[in-house]
Amino acid sequence: MNQAIIGLSITYVALAALLVGIFLLARTKVWLKFLCVILVSGFYFLTYTSYMGLLGWPTKQQLPEIFQLIASSITEPDERTGDLGRIHIWVTAFVDNKPEIQPRAYELPYDLELHASLDTALEQIRQGKIQLGRNLQVVEESLLPSDTSRLADRANQLEFFDLPEIRLPEK
Repeated sequence: MNQAIIGLSITYVALAALLVGIFLLARTKVWLKFLCVILVSGFYFLTYTSYMGLLGWPTKQQLPEIFQLIASSITEPDERTGDLGRIHIWVTAFVDNKPEIQPRAYELPYDLELHASLDTALEQIRQGKIQLGRNLQVVEESLLPSDTSRLADRANQLEFFDLPEIRLPEK
């Protein structure tokens, strides 16, 4: 387990103990004391689930429109275990035609076509050709649902291509 999660858990336990100690001395209604302790304890779960996104776990959000493919990991479906399979890809998004500083990991549902195109793109990377990707399903943000936790469950339509040659300006 990550030290940050342990540290946050200890902090919340200490906060709950402090709250219980204060409420033992305070003249407040019992139901209010109980509600506050339960509320603070609920933050354990909330912190744990929301902190996973900061620890480097892959996101299921929609891929950016244009990105550079760094690497991928493919888990094929397994009928014996009932695993549906998944594809993890690491990409660097482009913002205003400039790559972001940090790459991001994305988790996608397994798709045979995507598997084949990723294999081809990774072979090109091994040959020294930088691969860019385009998400063909980018939706305007105004049309996105408020709950974006399941966006990657749709089949992703991605295409990969070589980085265009750089044309230098004439002297």
